[in-house]
Amino acid sequence: MGRILVAMAAIALALFFRYTAQDYPRAAARLPTLLGWAVILLALLAIGGQLMAWRRQSAEGALRLIPAIDTRAITIGVCFAGLSIAYAAAITVVGYLIATPVFLLLSLGALRPIGWSRILITTALVTGVIWAVFIHFLGLPLPLYPGA
Repeated sequence: MGRILVAMAAIALALFFRYTAQDYPRAAARLPTLLGWAVILLALLAIGGQLMAWRRQSAEGALRLIPAIDTRAITIGVCFAGLSIAYAAAITVVGYLIATPVFLLLSLGALRPIGWSRILITTALVTGVIWAVFIHFLGLPLPLYPGA
């Protein structure tokens, strides 16, 4: 059930981004629109996959719609969602060049999917690539630093 809820939340978020991108210049709106459709497609595939898994489980007599609650996973999800909201709000206050590396360092540092050297490299590369695409090439009006 959790996968379906996450997929539905992803669809809602993609639709919100698409709605927000309507105010962007035409060239800048292309990428959020494309990514939104990709997220919606992947979410629908995830829902379909979960429904097929339930069908197999039902045929085997092992259907379990609501699994045991994993409080650690829920806590991580809630904290990541809160951090994402704080990041979105922080961009307008402290600017992209501060908010983005802090967000990436906090989220990657807490989850530790990779070592610290790779976390630092990933943070620098992601911050640079996003700046190059959205701010430099597409000209989106994001504040880069406080007071900008």
